[in-house]
Amino acid sequence: MKITKIGISGVLSVLISLSLAKAQPEAISPEDWALYQEGINPGEVFAEEVGGELFNKPMGKANKSCASCHNPDDMKFVSQIGKYPKYQKECNKVVSLQQRVQMCQAKYQKMKPFSLKSKENVAIVTYLKYIATGTKIDVDTSSNPVVKEYYEYGRKVFTTKRGKRYLSCQVCHEFAVGRRLRMQWLKPLGKGTLNGVQGTSAAAHWPGYRMTKSKVFTIEQRFQQCMKNAGMKKLPLGSKEMVALELYVTSLANGAEINAPGLVR
Repeated sequence: MKITKIGISGVLSVLISLSLAKAQPEAISPEDWALYQEGINPGEVFAEEVGGELFNKPMGKANKSCASCHNPDDMKFVSQIGKYPKYQKECNKVVSLQQRVQMCQAKYQKMKPFSLKSKENVAIVTYLKYIATGTKIDVDTSSNPVVKEYYEYGRKVFTTKRGKRYLSCQVCHEFAVGRRLRMQWLKPLGKGTLNGVQGTSAAAHWPGYRMTKSKVFTIEQRFQQCMKNAGMKKLPLGSKEMVALELYVTSLANGAEINAPGLVR
């Protein structure tokens, strides 16, 4: 079982989370407390024990598993994971990795796909990102008109102010970089530096395990949480707007190594 120990930065995150948990004990489950004390990322346990099991489980009328077609030890397959969101010729649009799983379930496993918000879909995608750890993010942003459209649309979603607080992703992660919001330093989501602050390459560690929620979330679910906090109407998971935003934010981390699931506050 490949359970990675948390490094120095992870230890600091855990210490911070534990201090927060004292104020909000209901946010941390007893099981997670035990894992934190052992220096284990609960998200990795979820990836292996839930996602890995589903990856290898025959399902649908075809009685096939993901492993029937894909070998997690095949680097040619694993290296493709960092290319999502990715253009799919068969539907002439850009799809997220979550949607690609749904497409495979419908086409090859002959089953009703797990919904994007389901534990099962999140688990499979978390497992895929987990086995891709160490490979690089390499999303396409310009190879054809559809990809260009999604990329530009994603940038528009990122920069457009809306909601009762009239905020955008850009306000927090570009304009306000280096400032604090709810005790958290605001940082850029890309690979480089902005205003002297090193970017987080955010897309490289999602799906991520949120310690104050005791649960793994995908990057699109994290977008929704930010939208809710900003007083915006949440964009639907899998919508063109959400996939375009995911493509744009992921492109900011192009070249960064995947290290998922992340361990975040």
